[in-house]
Amino acid sequence: MRVELIKTYKSVHTWTGILAGLFLYIAFVAGALTMFKGPLNQWALQPETTLPSISVEKYDSLITEVLQAHPEAAKRMTVHLPLAGLQVAPVSWEIEDEVTHDHTLWYASFDGNGKLITQSFTVSAIGEFVDHLHRTGGIPGGEGHDAFGTYVLGVVAALYFIALVSGLIIFLPTWFKDLLVLRKGKNRKRYWLDFHNVLGITSLPFHLVIAFTAFVFAFHDPLYDALRVTAYGDSPMFTRPAPQEVKSFSELVPIAELETAIQEWESKFQMAEILYINLDTRSPRMRVGGIMHGEVVRGAEYAYVLGNPYLSEIPYSSFMPSNFNGYSGTVMSIFSLHFGSFGGNAVRWVYFVLGIMGALIFFTGNLLWIESRRKKRRAQGALPVQTTSSMVMARLTVGVGLGTILGIAASMLTVKWLPHAQVDIEFWQKTTYYTGFLFAVAWAFVRRPMAAARQLLVFCAAAIFLIPISSLIKGELLGAATQVWAVDFVALLIGVSLALLSVHLRKRQAKIEPDSVWSELVESPVTESSIPTPLPNTHPQASS
Repeated sequence: MRVELIKTYKSVHTWTGILAGLFLYIAFVAGALTMFKGPLNQWALQPETTLPSISVEKYDSLITEVLQAHPEAAKRMTVHLPLAGLQVAPVSWEIEDEVTHDHTLWYASFDGNGKLITQSFTVSAIGEFVDHLHRTGGIPGGEGHDAFGTYVLGVVAALYFIALVSGLIIFLPTWFKDLLVLRKGKNRKRYWLDFHNVLGITSLPFHLVIAFTAFVFAFHDPLYDALRVTAYGDSPMFTRPAPQEVKSFSELVPIAELETAIQEWESKFQMAEILYINLDTRSPRMRVGGIMHGEVVRGAEYAYVLGNPYLSEIPYSSFMPSNFNGYSGTVMSIFSLHFGSFGGNAVRWVYFVLGIMGALIFFTGNLLWIESRRKKRRAQGALPVQTTSSMVMARLTVGVGLGTILGIAASMLTVKWLPHAQVDIEFWQKTTYYTGFLFAVAWAFVRRPMAAARQLLVFCAAAIFLIPISSLIKGELLGAATQVWAVDFVALLIGVSLALLSVHLRKRQAKIEPDSVWSELVESPVTESSIPTPLPNTHPQASS
């Protein structure tokens, strides 16, 4: 391959990576954590915002009593069965204010005497907040599919895909020579390039899938809107069931009967939640979510069955593995490959590791860009000063990289200690995240990059150590479910890793060359004669 063509692809790879890298770093760190969104949510629960659990046999009675006492719940009510990822209360529903459009969540259960109890409160759902960071890159504005950051991440995903393809083309000429090679030594650029390549090549299929699916998810609604206008016209895109007579709530299919009907169709299906919609209208609907271990499923956690809550017959649903065809199989695969929901906890841990590796790819890419600028100036005979662009990139890399971690840790501590029943916990978990994130970015700009990195690593480690300490102080470790104390254990490991990295950077400081942006010197007292003469380099990929 011609050297000129390699340089062109290298330029494409560099700038698409630079433009997308910082957003993708946040998305990958948060995305790694969302693999265990359920345990995070359960870890954050407080006794004041939890109603008693009940046996499966009592669910039908509870649903009927809730609908009779609170008919407004018929519009949208969720039943959380024992296998559900978050155990707040057996039943919940949402009420929207017609004037302000604010939403209020209500929960219901039975007390020890079998009497209906209802309560309105806000659950932190820290897992959903981290997932929001994952989908938006932390860019504020809007919620759900309408979040501004979602569309930004869609564009970033396209740049990400271009960076992956161009990076692969750059690597092809030296594929067999440099595959999985990690050369340590004085040439820091060579080391970061090897590390960057090892991370990228070993996880390339994963990243191609994530880039493509992230783009599809971001522009899912506009794509469907375009199809509705250009292809379907006045015809409906989806077939809707014929309206029926409004039925009594007591005619809802019992949960045991519903589960039996589904398992006759999909034997692996284990019911976890039921979403009832418009139960008091002529077009009632339900969506049953269930666990199917080892199967390709539509959701991040569950497979789904759609149907009529007053009919035990389960209609055809392309959401289920038994009904895969060309189109539905492709759609299901896109969802499942992105969510890592096809192989249980083993695959979730693999995706967690791949997510961290993804974050490191963008981190090392920034370090490589910084080092390349320094090498280029040396090769051109210019004075080895620390350029503004390199300093800004170094500070953004440190600030955004460690600010993401500090912000998430601060948000977790907030939902652990603030009383959910007395404050707007969703507001405070967002506020503390952005406070921690912006503090780290500001700190990186007022301190030298290496000093800021060491100090922010200490801040992050301290904040993360407080996560298991908080659980210990609150007495929540003893008797807690495995998924709860696992959150504290992983936090402990991450805290130790960050503390050790801070120590390593302090030891490394003495070996940093004075013209590096990572030097602690405010002014670099170096001359051209003090800089070693660069050796000729004919390697096309390693050239600046």
